[in-house]
Amino acid sequence: MMRGRLSAYLVAFLLLPALTGCMAQDEPEPSASDLVIFPEVLSGAQFQYVEFTAKMGMSVHIPYFVMDAESGYVTNNTTLHFDGKETQSIQMLAPSNLEFAHFLVGEENQESWSMRATNQSWDEWFNSSEFDSKYSYVKHPVFRNPRSGISLSEGANHSTGLVDGYSVYEWMDMFTDSNSGYNERWGPLVWRDPAYERAAGFLRSQLGSMGFDAQIHRYESSSSPFAVNVCGYKTGTLFPDEWLVLGAHLDIAEVGSGPGGGTHIGAHDNGAGVAMMLEAASGLTEFDLRRTLAVCFWSNEENGYDGVDRWIDNIPSEVTITNYLNIDSAGVNFPGDYTLVMDVIPDTDDELGEQWEFIHMTEWLGSNNNDIAKTLRNGRDLYYSEGYAAMKDHDHTHPDTISVHESQRGRSDYVQFADRLDVVSMDFGAITGGYDCYHAPCDTLNEMVDWMENNNGTGQQNLCESFDMISWWVVNLVFYLDETPIY
Repeated sequence: MMRGRLSAYLVAFLLLPALTGCMAQDEPEPSASDLVIFPEVLSGAQFQYVEFTAKMGMSVHIPYFVMDAESGYVTNNTTLHFDGKETQSIQMLAPSNLEFAHFLVGEENQESWSMRATNQSWDEWFNSSEFDSKYSYVKHPVFRNPRSGISLSEGANHSTGLVDGYSVYEWMDMFTDSNSGYNERWGPLVWRDPAYERAAGFLRSQLGSMGFDAQIHRYESSSSPFAVNVCGYKTGTLFPDEWLVLGAHLDIAEVGSGPGGGTHIGAHDNGAGVAMMLEAASGLTEFDLRRTLAVCFWSNEENGYDGVDRWIDNIPSEVTITNYLNIDSAGVNFPGDYTLVMDVIPDTDDELGEQWEFIHMTEWLGSNNNDIAKTLRNGRDLYYSEGYAAMKDHDHTHPDTISVHESQRGRSDYVQFADRLDVVSMDFGAITGGYDCYHAPCDTLNEMVDWMENNNGTGQQNLCESFDMISWWVVNLVFYLDETPIY
């Protein structure tokens, strides 16, 4: 009798792993209902602490920028692993211009996550036949608080956060005012042009107050026209000799310039580019970066790139430039009735003809923060069907288009970084030849507002959204490229 019981126990013991395996297969997969996120509504456009409480073992993928607790650097995404019921807290950046954030919920220790296309929204992805339900997801509310005292038509929806478009508009309103002393800054075409000098000194002060090592670089021993740039430097704490550079030209088209005869204010070309880069810099200076960040405002873009050329000539021998981001003549674009044109160079000159790694990364960051997935697809279709000129030089509109593409014809300072240093560079731009006030006296802030009005919003409202989207795009690009340069 005893021997029979022992035999039964032995059989049961030997079968236990198999039975356990069968029972494990019957355990429910983690789902959205097994994850609790606090706060109940995230604050858009700023870093915040977020708590994730799991009711069972699971993995949670966070496809947004997070602050790595150990290194102190911003990293592109992270996955949290839960052994069972527990709570983990991270500091993350919620989307700047979306009503929801999406978090992916998978089984314990899951590392691989199928992802949406770069010009596809999360909702489109989850509702597509390509999504094979290998994981579930949480759609969590996000709300961006408006600044008090500002109406929707004035740009309230884009008035708060780490950076914001309304602040760009305010800066532009001040900088382009007829009494500011910064108009007619035609550049150092003659010795110490007063308006340009005032603008350069003001920008150095602005960068310095943000915490940058702000400098005015004079190259007055070079042949005329003299080159005078303003640059702010924030030294990287991991790779100080690798520089990620942001830039916009400070000079404007002087009287007599084609096609419009020159300008006195240069709001679109290129006060807006200066303002958006300055706004992006104000947010970025709050973070430790792996690589040195250089923010520069160039002279003489309108007369042959002397400013950027002299700066490149004087880069310290031990320094490597990793990537360059430029803004020139942007603002009058989506969400107005015109295309936001984003050129990536150098031209790879291959069969595909595209800098796909940079293009896809840029599309991903944009669609992760703005409701522009369809807009990006429209822009890609426009570029391949009608080409570059349809977006930049034709006097007709293309509503709801943003095109990120490799360019065969750079037209601003970023060309020199690509041609001379073989650095992958990108420019934010918009209509030029199709803009009636291109290089003309009517290139004012009020003119930009007039051009941006449509059925979707007032001109100021749309312009603030444009300023906000581009400034945020630059910040996101810097966070990504600081961690992973694209060569």
